[in-house]
Amino acid sequence: MIRRLLTIPNDNNNLIHFDLRYSEGTNQAPAILILHGFKGFKDWGFLPDLGRSLTRSDYVTLNINFSKNGIGPDGKHFTALDAFAQNTISQELSDVRTVIHAILDGKIGKQVIDRERIGILGHSRGGAIALLSALEFEDEIGAVVTWASVGTLFRYSEAELKEWENKGYLEFKTPFLQQPLRVNRSYWQDLTANKAQYDLAERVKELYTPTLFIHGAEDNTIPPDESALLYENCAAPSKRLEIIEGTDHTFGIRHPFEVGSEAYFIARDLTESWFDHHLKY
Repeated sequence: MIRRLLTIPNDNNNLIHFDLRYSEGTNQAPAILILHGFKGFKDWGFLPDLGRSLTRSDYVTLNINFSKNGIGPDGKHFTALDAFAQNTISQELSDVRTVIHAILDGKIGKQVIDRERIGILGHSRGGAIALLSALEFEDEIGAVVTWASVGTLFRYSEAELKEWENKGYLEFKTPFLQQPLRVNRSYWQDLTANKAQYDLAERVKELYTPTLFIHGAEDNTIPPDESALLYENCAAPSKRLEIIEGTDHTFGIRHPFEVGSEAYFIARDLTESWFDHHLKY
């Protein structure tokens, strides 16, 4: 297996770092973009293993770090805290747009990727980015999978919104840092400026791309009802909802990844089968 750590600038000249994986001798294989969630990164937990597993199944995979996800130059630690604070949904969508255009233009994976067979997968908030990207690239993206996706991006209480307004930021705890991570008010301003465009439950009524929704039944971070709502509203003739019993938001996996869980392996196998069915033809 070949792994290349690559970077590409987005429209604002912020760098998008990603792992491009493919098997030696690969030629014109389908590609899958793998998107992390809020407070995540491309090397978090199960994401590298998922990329390796799909690569072993004859896919080219791109594990992507969003340009403002807060991870510093070492690729492991949250040290770019100002960048994290400035991140928005529009920025993450722009990052995906940059990568997809680079694939289509032959700047990424020219010798190994079949540009007519692209899939996308997102975990948690990355699921929302995957869905919105599939709507934008309806002719280019052939299959979507979400893991524990948020069902709405407008998920903040009146108290949180008031604090955002008064302080100019909200703080979120993370196990990787002693101090909380800040998110600037500009994140909420971006959401409200694009309220209709970022209304997931309504937008998926326009989504006809084959879509698989996977969620843990015991997810206390994002309730499985959120994936269920997206599934119900999704217009795709080929769609599926899988609620995995007895597991949580990360399918029993913690960071760093040490050993897989039954729930994770189920989600991984469901994902591979979905992409096999819709991208291998």
